[in-house]
Amino acid sequence: MALPPVLLLHDEAHGGALIDALARHGDGLPAHVLPLAVNEVTQIGLECIAAAFAYGAAAVRILLHAKPRHDPAGLYHTIALAEANLAGLGLDGTRIATIETDDPFALGDALHAITLGAPVPRPASFEPLGGRREVLRFALHELRRAASAETEVIDLPAGAPFGAVEIGDGCTLCLSCVSACPTGALSDDPDRPVLRFSEDACVQCGLCKTTCPEKVITLLPRLAFGAAAATRVLREEEPFHCIHCGKPFGVKSTIDSVLSKLEGTHWMYRSAPPRLDLIKMCGDCRVIAVTEEAFDPHDAPQRPKLRTTDDYLREREIKGES
Repeated sequence: MALPPVLLLHDEAHGGALIDALARHGDGLPAHVLPLAVNEVTQIGLECIAAAFAYGAAAVRILLHAKPRHDPAGLYHTIALAEANLAGLGLDGTRIATIETDDPFALGDALHAITLGAPVPRPASFEPLGGRREVLRFALHELRRAASAETEVIDLPAGAPFGAVEIGDGCTLCLSCVSACPTGALSDDPDRPVLRFSEDACVQCGLCKTTCPEKVITLLPRLAFGAAAATRVLREEEPFHCIHCGKPFGVKSTIDSVLSKLEGTHWMYRSAPPRLDLIKMCGDCRVIAVTEEAFDPHDAPQRPKLRTTDDYLREREIKGES
């Protein structure tokens, strides 16, 4: 009975030399091991690994130098992400790992010692087109289909390139996060105060969390499928309508909060109710009101008369006479 295939990823200089030496002086690669040369093994992405398993590989091994010339930390992180995705889709076991050796016979022993899990029941037959992220997203969806998994959400470790954001209490819909989002995962609506989120576009960069003035954004690294990944509204509030033209602007809860904090407390609004009306107007109506009524929004109340040393001495003399 033929064994399910194992994909061996290697570079041409190091891996190619080991494979040639194993073929000349040993038994060669096992028949079910398929070698594939890449430019640099430490740059292998999750899309390559996901596509390999979707196509029917039972395991993936990555051949490295015993002392890698390039930092393999990124590759180890990619392997951790791949393992989390495979486990979430029901493909448990050590299906992906590195082989770090400069000895061709050690390479052969490691390949013969692989414990094979069952491959996906229905291998995919898609053509990986597009950029790396498009290929990754498509490969993961195909892997889910090929594995006949019904999982809707897979929790991933921190640093994953997929995920959601969660908005906590205290959001004022200032939309700073929308301006900061580099992929358009967060978007607004020009007609009403609403914050939308498209999970497919989120890369978990964290700029929205850093930019949020209220610090109410939480990153949720995960991989979602189907309805769980659909564009959804994260927060929506009632708009405030301009008291002059009726046009909606701003967020009603925010405007009400500002009015309650300024009315009767701030020096600009203690004795001039019309000034509060300016806050209740949209930008256009506010300019018109200030212009037509010759209203100076920065006009301060009468300041007390300046007192000099002579004033204090005069008061002292008057008190002495009395």
